[in-house]
Amino acid sequence: MSRNASARSEHTQLPLEIIRKALHEAATAPTVYDALDVTGEALRQLADLARAEVHHG
Repeated sequence: MSRNASARSEHTQLPLEIIRKALHEAATAPTVYDALDVTGEALRQLADLARAEVHHG
């Protein structure tokens, strides 16, 4: 695998890992409010990641 393809795979894997973790934690959260907190945090992490990628091009 080329270096660029590997880098792209890593960039895709991180958001998928954030989403996977959030879905699992939200599904097992004790209350709907805890589930919303988990999903909100995941959205913040994804937004931060997107901003960082835009800044580093």
